Amino acid sequence: MSQDENIIKWYESGDIITSFIIITILAAIFCSQSFAVVGDSDFSIFTSVINHNALYLVVLVYFVFLKTKFGKKYFNYLNAALIFLYFISTVTSVLTLAQSFSLNTIIGFFKDLVLLVYLVHTMFRDTRVWKDLKLGKSPFNEIKNDSYYYALIVLVVVHLIVNLISTVVVSGLFVSILDALYLLLFGRYIYLYREYLDYHELDAHNDGNFDSVRKDIDEVLDKTDVDDKIKDAADTVKKKTKEVLDKTDIDEKIVDTAKKVKKRVTKKKGEDE
Repeated sequence: MSQDENIIKWYESGDIITSFIIITILAAIFCSQSFAVVGDSDFSIFTSVINHNALYLVVLVYFVFLKTKFGKKYFNYLNAALIFLYFISTVTSVLTLAQSFSLNTIIGFFKDLVLLVYLVHTMFRDTRVWKDLKLGKSPFNEIKNDSYYYALIVLVVVHLIVNLISTVVVSGLFVSILDALYLLLFGRYIYLYREYLDYHELDAHNDGNFDSVRKDIDEVLDKTDVDDKIKDAADTVKKKTKEVLDKTDIDEKIVDTAKKVKKRVTKKKGEDE
């Protein structure tokens, strides 16, 4: 093997990625805890930090287990627990969006949604859940691995920029940066596992796509062509109006009626004389 083939890039190694994720989570927990100590007079801040750290602690346990024989043996069960965790996180994002509608909450919701869909359509592959739920027919399988990953990167970066603009506490800046770094590493972890599944062709041949959805949309658009319908309706109204005006020419009728009345009045006057 050549020297280039022996070099393992850190972003292509699942083991190195998981190690970086563990370090990032520990740093995020430490930084956010410091943030809570500084602002412990604000109960809402303290509560949000607890929720933030609770998510990180569960994910930390997940990645630590991956380093052990237990985690490798029960890998699929750990993935199911991880997906359930991010399902709860996505539901929380929906509730937050309904409570506080802003650019930050909108981006956060879409970020969590993309991450959840990415997890479900990657981690459930090569499991009984994939077959039992017939996820092979899901149209989201049509989205490529690169598309999922780059979409997640864009949302994470935009969300980070919004957080950096709105954050006024220095420790909050560090937390936002560490959150973004964690998500980028986590997205890369999912990306690498999906590459592994595709390489070994594990549940890789799925027939789910958006063709049926596109077909339904095209049929609806064909049947309800708004421009054509408006044009046809306008032509019909114009035609009917012209026919009515031709049959009941109001000006001519008024003139004829006036002439008849004048004639009768003149005739009656002559008879009286």
